Amino acid sequence: MEEKKINKLVANILKAKGLSEEQLEKLEEVGIYNREDFEIVSDAATLSEILSLETEVSKKIMEWALGRSLTFQSPSQSTPTIQESSGPIIVESSDVVKCVHCGTRQPKDYKTGDLCLSCGNQAEPVLNCHWCLSTGPGKFCRSCGSEFVTSSDYEIALLLKREGESKNNIVSMIKSLTAQEKENMWAKIRKSR
Repeated sequence: MEEKKINKLVANILKAKGLSEEQLEKLEEVGIYNREDFEIVSDAATLSEILSLETEVSKKIMEWALGRSLTFQSPSQSTPTIQESSGPIIVESSDVVKCVHCGTRQPKDYKTGDLCLSCGNQAEPVLNCHWCLSTGPGKFCRSCGSEFVTSSDYEIALLLKREGESKNNIVSMIKSLTAQEKENMWAKIRKSR
């Protein structure tokens, strides 16, 4: 019967991650020959115990083997616990529309201005651009690229534009205004009418 060995490519990757020849032999002794075998080990702390490795090296190896980023919660503990730091990556088609209120995907026959089937609000409200004065759905103006402000803050955005604020600065200023500051701006708007 032929003796199992670690694949040459896997061995080179593991060496690049910090393993020595002796540690590679020890991996073969414990029955780890390929990337799938690391799933049984399941965490960097266990790998560190099996091979007497530094935690950083075992973490690099397990991140490669499991295909995800790992984070140590408390490095002061003798046996560190590990949690996943990132979830799965979901790639969606460019024509997918989600409701801005509840996040529910809209049907394929969705048209701008339709109501969301889940929450009943307008899924993509049509907003006015404070910068170029065009209208459109979404979070950004399709004409000038400016971020939309809520309908209630539209007049304040126009006032800030007249006062000479930059396109991108207006939105951040409005988000940082307190209720009292907004009321003062509204008083200024009413006075100018």
